[in-house]
Amino acid sequence: MKKITGFEPKEEIPEKVLLLYRGVMELVLEGVDVRTLKVSDITCKAGIGKGTAYDYFDTREEIIVSAILHFMVCIQEEAETQLARRTGFFERMEYLLELLEEKMAERECFLHFIHLLTDTSICGLKLQERIREAGQEDYTLVSMLKNMIREGVENGELRADIPEGYLCYTVGSQLVCFMASISFPEIGRITVQELKPYILSQLRESCGCKT
Repeated sequence: MKKITGFEPKEEIPEKVLLLYRGVMELVLEGVDVRTLKVSDITCKAGIGKGTAYDYFDTREEIIVSAILHFMVCIQEEAETQLARRTGFFERMEYLLELLEEKMAERECFLHFIHLLTDTSICGLKLQERIREAGQEDYTLVSMLKNMIREGVENGELRADIPEGYLCYTVGSQLVCFMASISFPEIGRITVQELKPYILSQLRESCGCKT
């Protein structure tokens, strides 16, 4: 059987694998740390036998990593479709903030993905290895943000004298800040409605071209 990676198109994924993926995401949305998930937790939530999971995956880490990658691919495909209907960097940035505000699954998946990219747990290392093996280092929202930034520079919205890498880190950090304000509102004591214009204003001030 062909090894499942998480990068497959949805129509090519077996139904039972999709059930496993949904099981992982439902547990994530319940606040379970993916690093502590057991195969039995996932299969119970998915409503399938534990042995079925091993028909497709060798380890629990493979299930978790493939599930997170699958949902990140789905998020990117949906986001790219919606971004294509919008014009300009800041209009697209505002849409991303709205997406993260409205959709819990997308937000939680993105946060887990970012965390595991820098984590040294077995799951984190497996995710990093899987991305390298697939040659997808710039996939899953990273390339989408880079394209947004490049177009922003080309159309004169963003400063061309700032390195692209700095712009990527700046935009990415603002997205993480926004998601943290939603997940942990008691820390900043500011609503997302109040924070959103500050984020857009900060990006205009630090990275935008003066008009």
